[in-house]
Amino acid sequence: MSKRILFVDDEPMILEAIQHSLRSMRAEWDVKSANSGAEALEMMAQTPIDVVITDMRMPGMDGAQLLELVKAKYPRTVRIILSGQSDRETILRSVGPSHQYLSKPCDVDELKLRLTRAFALRDMLDNPRLKEILSRLKSVPSLPAIYSAVAEALRSPETSLKQIGDLIAQDMGMCAKVLQLVNSAFFGLACRVSSPHEAIAMIGFENLKALVLSVEVFSAFGGDSMPELSFLWKHSMATACFAQAIAKVQKSPRGMVDDAFTAGLLHDIGRLVLASAFANEYQNVLRRAEESGTGLAACEAEAFGCAHNAAGAYLLGLWGLADSVVEAVAWHHQPAYAQPTSFSVLIAVHVADCYENQRHLEHSFGEKPAIDEPLLSSLGLQTQIASWSKACQEVILRSATHA
Repeated sequence: MSKRILFVDDEPMILEAIQHSLRSMRAEWDVKSANSGAEALEMMAQTPIDVVITDMRMPGMDGAQLLELVKAKYPRTVRIILSGQSDRETILRSVGPSHQYLSKPCDVDELKLRLTRAFALRDMLDNPRLKEILSRLKSVPSLPAIYSAVAEALRSPETSLKQIGDLIAQDMGMCAKVLQLVNSAFFGLACRVSSPHEAIAMIGFENLKALVLSVEVFSAFGGDSMPELSFLWKHSMATACFAQAIAKVQKSPRGMVDDAFTAGLLHDIGRLVLASAFANEYQNVLRRAEESGTGLAACEAEAFGCAHNAAGAYLLGLWGLADSVVEAVAWHHQPAYAQPTSFSVLIAVHVADCYENQRHLEHSFGEKPAIDEPLLSSLGLQTQIASWSKACQEVILRSATHA
């Protein structure tokens, strides 16, 4: 069945150009167009749409207003803004209802790549209810203490961007959101950014302050309601530091080292998403996994139709994070499924996660963390395990000394 894409723009010539540029995909995509937000909603009431891509500035109903309505009425639809505007007002109004932001005019190959990726991610999830909830999310909950510290720091004129970056680099939810924003076309970057410090510097103090304090892009996680996940932030930060150290041992380029840290920090973000969306059900899943020894991923799949790795990868991919980060989140338990051909961010996160889980088996929830040694052997990397272990031990010693 072909995927349905709806383009919305009040300029007929632009719609005609888009239709023409995507003719080569007509066997796979059913491309429709509407001249206004009202017409788009009428069409969506008649025919299910997989992706809606709208201009921002239109008479009557603008793009942000349209996507707010689409989000409410058709939450499973992927929502993308296509616009030439990049002012702060546009950022603030678009950040909630849109999953991604593309610049106008948009490169056809980039558009095809984004759409192909969006459809591949949608196919990862079979559960319509879960897909709907993930598509509605505009933020991932943050650790209350860090959330409060960031809000307080942004109110102080003496706070530096580095200080804010240090705080955000400790939190899954805030890190994911700033990377979504900075990798959108608002900032016109030629390559993906995976370093939270770099992202903060590019967003700028005033934009970040407006996003945190005015738009409520970040939200505090009610950790008291689920003490079983209180360890998750420490686990994720340790995994991030281990993955970064492993990438450095391999003398990886800086971009891969940054990606390894970010992917390590975000590798279990799906747990947080599921726990926030299905609080009572997720507590039961954790209890069942621990008591039965079946394994957390298997219990999640039974309860929700997918495990936390797929849920996390779907959301981060939908938000436009780097492919290497999304791949590591998706396959960190089973790296062989991604068929890597050499050392990668995925390998770094897989090994780092196993090391950290082996240190704290009390939080494994029935999982049996083990490095995929046959895969590493096939890649000629098995001899590196001792060096990686030593690098992780050095991280632990530095952390203990600093504490």
